[in-house]
Amino acid sequence: MAKKNTKKKQTGLALACWILGFLILLIVFLIKQEDIKTNLKTTNFFERLFGSTPEFIANHEIKEEIPDNDEPVLKIVEEKPAPKTEEKKVEEVKPVEPVYVPEVKKEEKAPEVKPEVKKETKQPAKTESVQEKKTEAAKPAAPVVEKKQVTNQKLCFVYIGEDGVVSRKIITREVEKNDSPLVTNINLLIKGPNSSEAAKGYKSLIPAGTRLLSASVRDGIAYLNFSEDFEFNYVGVDGYLGQLMQIVYTATEFSTVKGVQFLIEGQKKEYLGSEGVWIGTPLARNSF
Repeated sequence: MAKKNTKKKQTGLALACWILGFLILLIVFLIKQEDIKTNLKTTNFFERLFGSTPEFIANHEIKEEIPDNDEPVLKIVEEKPAPKTEEKKVEEVKPVEPVYVPEVKKEEKAPEVKPEVKKETKQPAKTESVQEKKTEAAKPAAPVVEKKQVTNQKLCFVYIGEDGVVSRKIITREVEKNDSPLVTNINLLIKGPNSSEAAKGYKSLIPAGTRLLSASVRDGIAYLNFSEDFEFNYVGVDGYLGQLMQIVYTATEFSTVKGVQFLIEGQKKEYLGSEGVWIGTPLARNSF
C-alpha cells in the first residue's frame, strides 16, 4: 500500500509541475505575444513546416520600435586610420644679403679678317680626271662581238612553168662559214626557198619531212643518207627526177664532189619510189 501511495504522490507532483510549466509558458506567450508573432512572420516558420501561414500570423502588423528622443542612438562607425603624412620640417628662411656685382664692360669685336683664298685652276681638272678614271675602271668591259664570216653558196631549186615544164633555178645565198658546208647547203635546200625566192615562183620538190641523216665524201663521191620520207614524192616521176636533180646540182657546186650516191636509212637501193627512178649508182649532172 505504501508503494502505491508513493507512486500517486509522484504522479501528482509531476502533473503539478507540468501545469505550472504550461502556465508559465502561457504567461510568457501573453506577455511576448507581439514579439512571438513578429518572429513567426519574419522567419516564415509555419510556411517552412506546413507550407502555409495562418491568417492571424499573416495579418499581424510588425511595429517598429522608435527609440525615445531622450535616449541617444549610438552608431558604431569604423574609423579608418588616417594615412601617415610625413612631417616636413619647415626650415627658417634666412634673408639673403645683397651681393655687389661689378659692371662688365662689353668688349668691342675686332674686325673679321677674311683669309685669302688661293685660286687653283689645275686641281679640279685633276680630280675630274681621277673620277673619270675610276668610273672607267668600274664600267665592265664591253663584250667583243666577232663579226661572222659569210660566204656565197649556190642552191638549186626548180621553177614550174605554165605549161608544166620543170626547169632548174640556181640561186646564190650568203651563208655563214662553218666546217661542214655540204651538210649546211643540203639542209638549206630541204627547208626550201625563202620568202623572196618563193615570190619569184621558185619551189623545192624534195618531199616534206625529209631529213639528212649523214654525209661524207670519198674519192669525189658524196654519200648522202636520207630518211625514208625521201622515197615518197606526190608529183610522180617528174617529182623524183626534180628532187634528185636539186641534190646533185647543189652538192656538185663543190669542186671536191663529182657525183652523189643516194642512201635511204643507211641502205643502198637501186630504184627510188614506185616509179622506178634509178639511184643504184652515183648520179652526176649529166644524169639529168
